[in-house]
Amino acid sequence: MKLKIVETQPWYILPTQRYDLTTRPPSKSMQGDYTFFCSFKVNKTIKTTTPCSIMMRPGMHHGLCYAQDPEAINWEYWYKDELGENKFGFLSVNLSQYHPQHKLENTWFCVVRHVTADKAFTLHIYDEDGKQTTMKSEYSGELINYSGTPYNFGCGNYFKQVDDSHYFFGDYTMFNVGMIESLDHDDDVIQEFISINKDSFDKLEKKGKLNELLFYFNFNNTNIYKAWDLSDHCNFLMKNVDVFK
Repeated sequence: MKLKIVETQPWYILPTQRYDLTTRPPSKSMQGDYTFFCSFKVNKTIKTTTPCSIMMRPGMHHGLCYAQDPEAINWEYWYKDELGENKFGFLSVNLSQYHPQHKLENTWFCVVRHVTADKAFTLHIYDEDGKQTTMKSEYSGELINYSGTPYNFGCGNYFKQVDDSHYFFGDYTMFNVGMIESLDHDDDVIQEFISINKDSFDKLEKKGKLNELLFYFNFNNTNIYKAWDLSDHCNFLMKNVDVFK
């Protein structure tokens, strides 16, 4: 199954869930060790020179995006250095250089890890032929605190108070997406987990279940408003229906 994210129609996960049902609040999950993964393909070109968001936490943005000219897949983040100054960090894989036979319209699988002890990010991307490219970025100081921000899918910011250059709209199809609050699982284990659960509807298979899983969506149970969470933590995606009507 898949979820088509259309330009100006983002989805998001709130940093604190309604009714306090969740046992694992997602608000601070990207401040420590974590593993983020997703599969996607771009639907169409957008008239913008800024990156297009796959998943971003807003403000001094933090997350996965793609560039259209030249075609690239990026992981971007902000941190505060030892002098207290805000700095921008990123990893970028230029597709024409590393995957010349593939375009953004092909399917990509990405895995991002944050290693707190090393103050480092790694980005692994896989094309449809299984070829892998790895990038690493280190930073000094500490990450900007994103614990009060939502997880936006399809935009960087959705507040009308900011100008167009900060929207970071995307137009793509997402096949699955997950967040793990650990570094325990390598890429093969994650891909096996996705394969085992490709037909899961509202519960994950116990075999191969990933520990410290914050959320996982494969979109087998969707309607116009919700894409239900399969992680047992109630961190479901909710369509942002109030913005850009």
